[in-house]
Amino acid sequence: MYRMLLFLVAGLWVVTGWTAEAIQFSADTYQKGPRGEEFGRIYVGKNQTRSEMTQNDRKLTLIVDTKNQVSLLIDPANRSYMEQRGRTPAPDSGTSEGEVNPCRGIQGAQCKRLGEEKVAGRLAVKWDMTSQQQGETIQSTIWIDTERDTILRQTTGTGRIMEIEMVGPEKLGGRSVEKWKVSFSQSGGSVQEFYRWYDPQLNLDIREELPSGYIRELRNIKVGEQDPGLFRVSAGFKLVTPQQQQQKR
Repeated sequence: MYRMLLFLVAGLWVVTGWTAEAIQFSADTYQKGPRGEEFGRIYVGKNQTRSEMTQNDRKLTLIVDTKNQVSLLIDPANRSYMEQRGRTPAPDSGTSEGEVNPCRGIQGAQCKRLGEEKVAGRLAVKWDMTSQQQGETIQSTIWIDTERDTILRQTTGTGRIMEIEMVGPEKLGGRSVEKWKVSFSQSGGSVQEFYRWYDPQLNLDIREELPSGYIRELRNIKVGEQDPGLFRVSAGFKLVTPQQQQQKR
């Protein structure tokens, strides 16, 4: 199963990925950046997430249904919400052996398996990948860890290189995690590095430290089945368009 991804949309945490049966959990969210420290809450259910955060003294909630490609942005103060429906998911392009195909979920991408190699002492499957970005054809070579199903190395025709190397096991918030170093370099340019902490049970990075000093982390993680009601809009909330929501501000 491919590693789940944790990222931010409009300041709200989202957990998504290609993992069929994700571990359900709840956690406090923390991020430190140019706007200072921000705190929130996230709930991860079966194919659904709920993210809560305060932005500019305004509380927002984002519910994402990854199976049905539906996102709901809720404004509790105005008892309203906006809905966005995504495109139909790209066809599954995993291999019959159950390996991760890096083209999976990417429209128009083509991948060719080149064999297996060792990268930083770890066994990886090597892939040639061709994709389209802003009308241009991008060729890259990708090595995917056979144990963790994560990219260990990626090179592009432009000379850009990304490498990921395990530093070692650590304890974070009472949980057993793995610390990984991520390096980016451009042909003839300097190398940038940052660190992330991967939780094997959750199949998720629960902390990241970027070179800019930006930090994001999940804290007080509690594993367990989540209430389905968390992923529904409360009764009495009105569906509005983005234009209507803008007029209320």
